[in-house]
Amino acid sequence: MLKFMKKIPGGLLLIPMLISALFATFAPNLFKVAGITEALFTTKGINYIVGLICFLSSTALDLKKLKKVIRKQGSILLLKVILCFGFGILFIKIFGLSGVFGISALTFITAICSLNPSLYLALSHDYGSEDDEAAFGLTGILCVPAFPILVYSIAKASKIDWTPVISVLIPIILGIIIGNLDKDMAGFFGPAVTILTPFMGWAFGAGINIIDAVKAGFQGIILTLIFYLLMFPIIFFFERKILKENGITTFGISSIAGLSVSVPAIIANSDPSVAAMSQTAIAQIALGVVLTSIITPILTGIYTKKMGIEKNKRA
Repeated sequence: MLKFMKKIPGGLLLIPMLISALFATFAPNLFKVAGITEALFTTKGINYIVGLICFLSSTALDLKKLKKVIRKQGSILLLKVILCFGFGILFIKIFGLSGVFGISALTFITAICSLNPSLYLALSHDYGSEDDEAAFGLTGILCVPAFPILVYSIAKASKIDWTPVISVLIPIILGIIIGNLDKDMAGFFGPAVTILTPFMGWAFGAGINIIDAVKAGFQGIILTLIFYLLMFPIIFFFERKILKENGITTFGISSIAGLSVSVPAIIANSDPSVAAMSQTAIAQIALGVVLTSIITPILTGIYTKKMGIEKNKRA
């Protein structure tokens, strides 16, 4: 099984995520028995696992190499942030909150703001450098619901809450400090990131209902196309032509995270005006999660073969 997962780009994440989604769809209450089982096998474990991997991966972030990470992943993620704000504000100004083609502003902004840090980690492990893996914590900042909520709030001129962003930065900073003060600790924590990847995939998959995703149908497919067409070409051009890098980071951040499915409900709780469209948004985003989780690794495999980028041999 392990050999099979390693053959697929991002397989350490993707296979557990799809298996978990099957359980979430056809036996949603199977693991809801409280205590340890529920914490490990349901969405209740997402925050802990993401926080832990943010900490563990950051211990490998050498301050001497921080400039390189900020130059590459930092600038790429900054570009994504700028694009999200720009496209989000533009969408609301042109189409309003109700949107177009059955895709609301809530759905649109949540989707384009999303990235799946676990898939980024898996692809970086397969095709990137150790510095690329160490940058996982930066991608975690954009993974949390706080980011799309921030973009949506600014685009709609609503009140902003910075607390969720700060909560992501704390384990990253602690990891950097510990890893740089004690290199033995960094070496000890580093391998755990790979071990935790399947568990993170499972946690994300536990929030995906495949039947609800399929019900989104046409709008979910259109949303996926919009996600790729608006974000990928610009970011890929920037990474390849401006930064002169291999393009793997762009592929790594070009997938919608399962955690994004929770965003419409979170916003609806604080803004009753979007409650009616939140359920539709959830279904459309869920289909986007499923499609991008399959399409992005396939595209990555095609691209790496074409470019002659071989898989890393490290465990």
